[in-house]
Amino acid sequence: MASTGLEILKSSIGFLTTLPVKGDVEVLRRNLWIFPFVGLFLGFLISIPAFFGLGVLCIILYIALEGINHVDGLADFGDAFFAPRERKIVAIKDLQTGVGGVVFLCIYFIVLYHSFLRVGVFEIFISQILAKFSMLFLLTTSKAPWDGMGAYFMEFANKKDLIIGAIPLSLVFLALESLIALIFALFITVCLKYYSNSRFGGVNGDVIGAANCITFASALLLFSLLN
Repeated sequence: MASTGLEILKSSIGFLTTLPVKGDVEVLRRNLWIFPFVGLFLGFLISIPAFFGLGVLCIILYIALEGINHVDGLADFGDAFFAPRERKIVAIKDLQTGVGGVVFLCIYFIVLYHSFLRVGVFEIFISQILAKFSMLFLLTTSKAPWDGMGAYFMEFANKKDLIIGAIPLSLVFLALESLIALIFALFITVCLKYYSNSRFGGVNGDVIGAANCITFASALLLFSLLN
């Protein structure tokens, strides 16, 4: 039985944010196209402080709304990135955060702090859409190296999800800077996919979470430099 639009929306917000919305993860993994649309919604909420010139508060609101699931993936990916090649899979599966993960997290929050002080509402919108599209891209074009959250969501992923999920990207054509950010974000995502395939044998949930963080921070940084 097909899910209604409201069920899909509730499931996506309930999973991708900390907002107290009850949804069904089974509905979400059968409708992955919703990811970039949630990015549009999150981008709107996160950008509210920036509208009033309080960019630094965007970081607090961002973490409060999105939670730490993706940040945890970034930390695990950071540990694996700095680990010897023969220990990368062990490192990314390790539940404890090591020095590599701490380094990635420090860089991540420094970039967010720097960027949120220098970008506006539109740039935050676009960066969040790109972040969620990078997750969708990896989910619909990759294979999982082992059973886990990534494999669970990839089971029903298809190219139709990718096509529908690309609709919010039409906003990038409103400005040259956002079009550049799109190209940059796609480049980063493809690099992450290639690296993960070569080091882990596929893309797992931690890599997908890391892609969200890296794409978001990179797009914001690019916008801050272009402004």
